[in-house]
Amino acid sequence: MSNNIYDTANQLEKDLRESEAYVALENAFTALKEDTEASSLFQSVQEVQMKLQQKQQAGEEITEEDIQDAQATSVKASENEKVLNLMNAEQQISTMINDLNRIIMKPVQDLYQN
Repeated sequence: MSNNIYDTANQLEKDLRESEAYVALENAFTALKEDTEASSLFQSVQEVQMKLQQKQQAGEEITEEDIQDAQATSVKASENEKVLNLMNAEQQISTMINDLNRIIMKPVQDLYQN
C-alpha cells in the first residue's frame, strides 16, 4: 500500500475544514459568540445536556423535572435565530461525520457479515 492511511486521515481532516458544512458551522459559531444573549442560551443548553449525560452515566434517574427543564431550555434556545443556526449547522456536520464513519467502518462490517 503506497498511501499511508494516516496521511489519508490527515487529508480528510483538511477536507472537512474546507467543507461547506464546516464553514457554515464555523460562521454560525462565530455569530453566536458575538451575541451575548445567544451565547448564554447556548451555554444553558450545553449545561443541561451535560447534567443529563452525567446522571445517565452515574446510573441516576432522570426526573420529570430534569426533562421539563431540558425541554424548556431547548425551546427557549431554539427561538433564538443564532442558536437555531448553530444547531442546524451542528446537525449538518454530524450527518457528514456519521456518513464518513459508516464508510470507514464498512470493511469491518463486511468482514463480520460475510
